[in-house]
Amino acid sequence: MSDIQIYLLEFDKNKKEASRIAEQSSTRLQNNQLKLVELIESLGEYINNEEPTIRAKAMAYLAEVLAFIPPKVLSRHQRNLLGDFILSRIADDREGLGSCAKGLLALEERGKWENERAANIMEMLIDNTHPLRQYKQQSERYPILTLIDTLMAKYRGALRNLHDTNPDFMSRFISYFDGEKDPRNLMVVFSILKVPMTEWTIEADAQELFDSVFNYFPITFRPPPDDPYGITAQNLKDRLRDCIASTADFAPYAFPALLDKLDSTSMNTKRDVLQTVASCVKEYGPRTVSLYSITLWDALKFEVLNAQEEDLAQEALLALAEIATALSTGSTSPLNAYLRPITNECNEHLEDAPTKQSQASGQILHTVASASPEVTNVVLSMVLPNLFTLYQTADTLAKRRGLLEVLVQLIRANIEVYGEWRSVSKLARDQAANNALNKFSTQALEVMIGGLSMAPIKEVSFRLVCVNGLSQMTKVRQVLGDEDIVKVIQLFHNVVIAEESYGKDEMKEAAINGLVEIAHQKPQPVVDKAFPAFMAQLPDIDVDGSLSYVPVLEAFAKLGSEEKIFDTVILRLKNKLNAAVKQQASSTYLVALLSAMLYALNQGAAKLEQDTEISPYYQDIVLPLLSQVSSSAASHQKAFDDEISLDLVGRICNIIIRPQSVDLQSKISGELYSSFRGPSQTDIPPFNLESTPQQTRWMVVSAHLLAALRKDATLPCDTQYLLHSLVQFSQQPSLSPRVRAATLCQISLVVNKFIPTASLKPTLEPILNAPMDLLNPSHLNSTTIRTIFAVLKGLVLRNSTLLSTLYPALLSFLSISPHSATVAHGFTTLLQPDDLLTKANHCTISGLHRQKTFNLLVPSIAASFRDADKDMKPNYLIALSGVLRWLPFDIVSEELGQLVPLLLQSLDLQGEDGVKEAAVGTLTSVLAQNPKAVEEHAGSLIARLLNTVTVSGGGAAARSGAAATPARVRAVALKCLAMVPAQLRQEIVLPYRRQVVKKLTDALDDKKRGVRAEAVRCRARWLEVDEVWEDED
Repeated sequence: MSDIQIYLLEFDKNKKEASRIAEQSSTRLQNNQLKLVELIESLGEYINNEEPTIRAKAMAYLAEVLAFIPPKVLSRHQRNLLGDFILSRIADDREGLGSCAKGLLALEERGKWENERAANIMEMLIDNTHPLRQYKQQSERYPILTLIDTLMAKYRGALRNLHDTNPDFMSRFISYFDGEKDPRNLMVVFSILKVPMTEWTIEADAQELFDSVFNYFPITFRPPPDDPYGITAQNLKDRLRDCIASTADFAPYAFPALLDKLDSTSMNTKRDVLQTVASCVKEYGPRTVSLYSITLWDALKFEVLNAQEEDLAQEALLALAEIATALSTGSTSPLNAYLRPITNECNEHLEDAPTKQSQASGQILHTVASASPEVTNVVLSMVLPNLFTLYQTADTLAKRRGLLEVLVQLIRANIEVYGEWRSVSKLARDQAANNALNKFSTQALEVMIGGLSMAPIKEVSFRLVCVNGLSQMTKVRQVLGDEDIVKVIQLFHNVVIAEESYGKDEMKEAAINGLVEIAHQKPQPVVDKAFPAFMAQLPDIDVDGSLSYVPVLEAFAKLGSEEKIFDTVILRLKNKLNAAVKQQASSTYLVALLSAMLYALNQGAAKLEQDTEISPYYQDIVLPLLSQVSSSAASHQKAFDDEISLDLVGRICNIIIRPQSVDLQSKISGELYSSFRGPSQTDIPPFNLESTPQQTRWMVVSAHLLAALRKDATLPCDTQYLLHSLVQFSQQPSLSPRVRAATLCQISLVVNKFIPTASLKPTLEPILNAPMDLLNPSHLNSTTIRTIFAVLKGLVLRNSTLLSTLYPALLSFLSISPHSATVAHGFTTLLQPDDLLTKANHCTISGLHRQKTFNLLVPSIAASFRDADKDMKPNYLIALSGVLRWLPFDIVSEELGQLVPLLLQSLDLQGEDGVKEAAVGTLTSVLAQNPKAVEEHAGSLIARLLNTVTVSGGGAAARSGAAATPARVRAVALKCLAMVPAQLRQEIVLPYRRQVVKKLTDALDDKKRGVRAEAVRCRARWLEVDEVWEDED
């Protein structure tokens, strides 16, 4: 049998085999085993067959053969002959049109056509296949469209000449695509039509061409599930929008048609209209836009002044800004004509401030004024005189606040245009001298300073607007001089220092943030004026127990985030700390000073890490602090015996030490436990179990110092001896919770950072097994269990291979009383984030450690749960929730089938609120990302969530004596329950609607406001279920 015969036999049965046959023919043609004439002759019988399907398959064979032929195999003459042959088929036969197009595309890919041939192909297609919709199969139309798209892309000149020389060509060309509905084809049609729109002279055909694409507006396409082509509605919208906005010739038709559709009740249609208007304005040019600017303003303003949806208002604002931007590039008259009605109407609304319209007017003025220097200058000149007049005559603070809010918006717009002191805007470059705000700066400053100074302290909202406005004014490039900026600084630090606390102290917080903003722009005035005032308010000793220093310390700490004054902040805080220590200040005051220093150091951590030399803070802060906290002299400050103080000291030292070189860190590690105190290492913890309480508390500091060390820093003793000592020390029952946590953290750090992989097993063997024998079930108690999990945590983060042998032993403890519950709760520590076990502290943290822990633990826990005794089953649920709560959904999703039932049973556990919270969190993630996994358990999920949210302090359950579920658990359960109707199919949730709404009554009366708020939202979601169902019916 010939190749064509085999191809025809396989075409419907096995497309891959048919393609292989075509490739085989192509190879024979390439190797001269088959002549081109023979190939064409072999088609004759089938290409002229009376059966249409046979003719179509024959053309498909030829197209596939040509597609497999490598370049340069066919001569130009042969390609022309084949092209003529295919064109004759298009003219003579309606069948196989798609294959004809594929054949022509294959020929073009193997050699560029002459312009005449490209034009001839286009004419042939339009003459013989017009309109394209007569071919019902998308697979037939798509290759033709692809061929035309190729012609448009590669032979622009030839097709444009065809249009120029043939008066009726454009009309036939446009109508050729009428009626196309397939999304994949439409993407190509829009691409084709955009070429004449942007490159051809189309005045006479502009309306017809516009209508041909606007007929598809708005796009309402929804892609089918698992669409292989991946075309979205947004793809079509973007391509259509590009067409509508492609040429200013469309303006007379586009703007009226778009504004007409703006009256639609569909929010999606409105959104598409607004986005398309913005695109058109951007592309049509200032001359065209000026003709429609007032009409557009009259239509768009209602979407802002009477906003139905916030995002629609934002889209309308963007369109208004685009108009202003476009007109800014032309002459001033059209721009002024556009801005005049805007400013006039906004001024009218400002007279009624504060109203929704006045707020919307502020948004309009801000957005429009942000367009360009020309626009912002005109807007300020037209609005600010009226605004100041209204402010002076206003009879209420509410009205003044509304006016000041608009003023602040205009100042922010001015910053966007002219830039800040530390950055020049691209819009204005360096034109700050032309800024119209210069003319009004004095008046604006007086208004806001007066408002802040004169308004009563209880008028918080008004004064906050003043603070915000003054902060913005100090940022505007080259508007205020240093004298004016100093006035604002003094005003702000007076608020921080002198004002009485009121409410939530929002004013003090805003003033501090304002000083931070000013320090970013003008650091020196802040240092010169605010710092001395702050220092004067910080006592050396807090004799009266007053906490008035707290806002000052907060200000200092936040100012440390500004790089240029970071060193000054740290210096001042260090000096004040030294003075407080000498004066025997209280523990409370020292904790406040240390907290401020720690916050400032955290803000400037990046600066510390840039220093390659030894940090001066090591000599000035670390060594004095370590000396003070470890001193045993009579002058020792008792406040440093407080574990909270020691923790802060450790954290401060950690931040300073961790960027240092290995050499310096090795010197520090030698004093890790002796801390420059002199006694032998064997006399202090963790090496001496008979240490004094003060020495024992030192473990809190040493944990932070150990965390700061690099992996290759030299430890103060042999690693095995250190680990053995830490484990023994951790077993003491008398340790305080903070000291025990610090000791366990050191165990994790040593296991994670300082033991090479090859030494891990021999180092841990004598600890986990004999002689210490931690893993011996008979030795289990609360302290050994904590120690085991501390060892495992270090191994988990480094993804050690030892875990595969250690986890089974750990899981076996879940069924061994009396400590099985303690073991179960320990699983939550394995993946729990720790602020010392981090990459910043040079720990080994594998990117796959969560995945490995999941794979090793979760399937085993699930399997063991099924076989466990009834009394032991809760332990497995507790362990499971403890592991899952720290895992991302993409890891958990692998085992959802067996996990969901276990998570639901976790909600039945009594007295395990943390477990319930973790289980609800995981179920919430499942609902959000894979709701199908819980569909079959919908009834169980809803019932258990209702039980969780109704067993509260304020409902019938509480009156009957049921145990109270914490408010945070009730709140997360309500959030999860609210997701159920949104994520599951309506027919699944509808039967539970009445039950849910009824049982939520108790939650609506909950004593906690946060729970009540979630209950209201949840109930509203469930009440919508019936309405949605009825609408769909």
